[in-house]
Amino acid sequence: MAEDQFKDSREGSREDEHKKAVVCPVCGTQVNNHAAEEMYSVDFVESDFRVRTLEEDILDNWMVFCHKCFYVTHDFSLIPDKINVIRNIVYSDEYRERFTDINPTTMELFEHFVYILKKTEANPMVFADTYLRMSWLFEDEGDEERAAEYREKAIVNFARTLLVGDPSEKDTSMIYYYIGELSRRNGQFNRAKKSLLKMNMEMPMFRRLFDLQMALIRDKNKAAVAMPREEH
Repeated sequence: MAEDQFKDSREGSREDEHKKAVVCPVCGTQVNNHAAEEMYSVDFVESDFRVRTLEEDILDNWMVFCHKCFYVTHDFSLIPDKINVIRNIVYSDEYRERFTDINPTTMELFEHFVYILKKTEANPMVFADTYLRMSWLFEDEGDEERAAEYREKAIVNFARTLLVGDPSEKDTSMIYYYIGELSRRNGQFNRAKKSLLKMNMEMPMFRRLFDLQMALIRDKNKAAVAMPREEH
């Protein structure tokens, strides 16, 4: 989930890990795996758990790309369960024809990744997370209509995760939070409130998130806002 990215972000670097060679699981070519390994100094985190850093936009490095076989993923160090299926997809003419440029934009990489997800019938949680990030890209471009469209795609897949998956109690509450947050961002305030009420309020984290969202809903605020920093 997106909040895990925030938890795992630390200042500094892990030089020993950076020195390890990583190869593309599809063709075996040595590749850079910066999206999974880069560490950032967190500036603040927004209400949809988008991490804002002092250095650069993490989204620009979120996807990694093999320039030999054109496989697109988030982390080359992970070998997918359906690696043989993915090889067939990546080596197909239909997939290769998608690449009119050997230096795809960030948005194009996400679109190629979604193509692979659809072909491999990936689980809805992966779709939800990917569509959420794509909504951020459209938002950055000032395309609010497409941003809202992709927030809705994320909502649909978060809901499917509840139906077909078996999330833990904490993850279930986090999914309801995402549905509430993204519904609020799309101006669906009643749906947002109904979803947020399904979170486990006995967990202090979700009580705080609920209070934050209720204040935003009362104000009819559709913006992403900075999460309040916890006092220690």
